[in-house]
Amino acid sequence: MEATRAGVLAHRAAAQGLHGGVALDDVEALALGFVDSPPKTGGAGIAVRTGPGEFDGLVRVLSLRGAPHLHRRADLPALRRELRPRTPRALAAWIGGFDPPDPEHLDLLVELLRREFPGERATKGELSAAVSPLLPADWTPWCPPCGAHHVVDGLFRLGTLLAGLELDHVGAKLVFRKPSGPPPPVEDAGEPTLLRAYARLVGPFAKADAEKWLGAGPPPAWPEGLRPITVDGRKLLALDEVAPAAPPPAALLLFHRDPYLLGPRWLVAPDAAVAKRVWRPVGSPGALVVHGEVVGEWRYAFSGRTVTFTVRGWGLIRGAARKALGGQAELLAAVWGGAALEPNVVEWA
Repeated sequence: MEATRAGVLAHRAAAQGLHGGVALDDVEALALGFVDSPPKTGGAGIAVRTGPGEFDGLVRVLSLRGAPHLHRRADLPALRRELRPRTPRALAAWIGGFDPPDPEHLDLLVELLRREFPGERATKGELSAAVSPLLPADWTPWCPPCGAHHVVDGLFRLGTLLAGLELDHVGAKLVFRKPSGPPPPVEDAGEPTLLRAYARLVGPFAKADAEKWLGAGPPPAWPEGLRPITVDGRKLLALDEVAPAAPPPAALLLFHRDPYLLGPRWLVAPDAAVAKRVWRPVGSPGALVVHGEVVGEWRYAFSGRTVTFTVRGWGLIRGAARKALGGQAELLAAVWGGAALEPNVVEWA
């Protein structure tokens, strides 16, 4: 199979509902989750597809790579099933530079997170302090920055997902709600539904990109039916042919972990210098997407009742793209502040 980069981006934008006006229940990109850190940034990504509204029907949990995500509740069993480590190598993907602990104690961590939950709500620090003294020593190494022994951060985050703990939707701190109902069952890995959704919604991809997105080590299986595809001379994998689709929207203001920006970075950001500015180790700005491509970056700041968007290259944007960016600013202001905020878009200072 062969495809062009423009065709891939058009297919991806259509599959993910980026032309807007999609009902929340029909946002297929929710199968991938929306990173929600800081809070409301995930809601902003969803609103680009649906328009402003309430997203109370979604749950906020620590999921892929241990990061806060918005998900449909119905998708949580698949997340727990497929992110659960079943080999020492898979467990090692969650622990950073620490020595691998005994994987048999994962179920103990999950049990403790539910049994020792302090109160109706608990911060990450409070919950970690409640369970760490009850875990084996290899699960609670010395942490120099904290000056204490506590459960490895990545394992703690994974454990909260497996234990069925959910996060509050607001506030800078990670605050967990007391679990209700029976503990989630331990299931076999089953079909790689997360990777199938990734292949379907992101389009042609490289296995290394998909593994990085999962953040859980090499998957035990890849979706059946993957076939080689060549995109502008480069070899990737795909489930299906790239179907013809309308061109991507004229302009979008997306956060750098939006599902549209997954997959091989050169597909969506052909200018390496732009990609380097947008995807930083710390403090990444938003991605300015014009006609499907990342062409610059943007940031925002609040001052009283005004949220100001600084967009690099704003002065070079014309016509439909400039009008679309104004609409995007109004949309994000509505998500963050309802009727209380007034958007202002300015050129990069």
